[in-house]
Amino acid sequence: MWEPYLRAELPAPTDDDRARLESIAGGPLPPDYWELALAHQGEGLDPDLVQYPAFESLILLLPLSPERLDKALESYSIIAIVRDVMPRYPAGLLPFADDTGGNLWAFDYRDDPASPSVVFIDHELTGEAGVTAQAPDFAAMLNRIGLTSD
Repeated sequence: MWEPYLRAELPAPTDDDRARLESIAGGPLPPDYWELALAHQGEGLDPDLVQYPAFESLILLLPLSPERLDKALESYSIIAIVRDVMPRYPAGLLPFADDTGGNLWAFDYRDDPASPSVVFIDHELTGEAGVTAQAPDFAAMLNRIGLTSD
């Protein structure tokens, strides 16, 4: 179901990477997301197997700090995106995937920092206008796509 997208040798995410992201987010990362990120960072879904068309171009971003990456891969780092893109959007959102067109999928920690919902961020809009609710949690998003974190 997952295919190489970045086609680069990537360092494995560490507990420090996870802690850094959770500090930025203000809450814990969903465990099923972290398992998926460990196994498939930088990979994309096979569009022929996705049941929900909105997720056909989903690419998992890198939970690694930009300093651990080659310059060409830095733009796929969640931390680099938080630094460079997220100031245009409400605080409390943590991107975890993109759609290869500049849009992002993000965890929304604003309502419940212990259990973030999933939102879509349209890069052509700014502020709250660019944020659309997609799923009450990561598990529901996986079900909508037609897969589990396995």
